[in-house]
Amino acid sequence: MIDWIASHAGVIGLLFFFFFFVGVVLWVFRPGSKSGYQAKANIPLNDDKDEDQSHE
Repeated sequence: MIDWIASHAGVIGLLFFFFFFVGVVLWVFRPGSKSGYQAKANIPLNDDKDEDQSHE
């Protein structure tokens, strides 16, 4: 068994990373995720009203 795994390690690794990549792409581009990404992207641009402004 270990000999088979060792001799096919390249193919096993290729398949593993291919399916991992496809899974990540499907996760990122799933329906309904755009609004969450836009909200997180705007965090640096939001004005913090509660933060102490004395350090400026």
